[in-house]
Amino acid sequence: MKKNNIRGLKFGVILLFSCFCLNVLAQPVPMSGTRYHGMADDDEDKPKKEWKVEFPDFPKEENLLPFYVSPIQTQKFFIDEKSLVVGEDEVRYTLVGVSSGGAKNITYEGLKCDGGFFKRYAMGTYDGKWSPSRRSEWTDIQFQSANRPQASLALDYFCQGKGIAGTVDQMIFRIRYNRSLQGSKYDNRF
Repeated sequence: MKKNNIRGLKFGVILLFSCFCLNVLAQPVPMSGTRYHGMADDDEDKPKKEWKVEFPDFPKEENLLPFYVSPIQTQKFFIDEKSLVVGEDEVRYTLVGVSSGGAKNITYEGLKCDGGFFKRYAMGTYDGKWSPSRRSEWTDIQFQSANRPQASLALDYFCQGKGIAGTVDQMIFRIRYNRSLQGSKYDNRF
């Protein structure tokens, strides 16, 4: 009788351990640093080419184009159409974020479609001048936050797959007339 209890106990322990192992192996593994469209997180993928930074004129109200970021955004976002420049592997632009209280954040940034990175080259000052950024490294675009203007620009207006989507005029057209590269943001929402 004791022999059957010991066998049953061993079987139960083995079964419990097997279930535990299967459960651990079945857990989803987060893909550290994965970008949109399946871009992997390799240091080799980080942008290496740089082209000379020339700050644009400070943005004027009449040149600001609003664009949609997310249904839970806490700011309004604009691109200065006069600052938009397309290079070999980078799009540069002036981004203006306006809080509900009217405070403005103005930045001059670059975005790399191949890799999902952006860089802040300068911050706008209260007296209408550019102050070069202290951080000069490329940063991962945040695709999951409420205020994610770089992600919206990359996915909806600037990038198609890993490449730059068109010319400056085509990008301005898409932003001005809310013509997302992803199609309607409201398709199949119900």
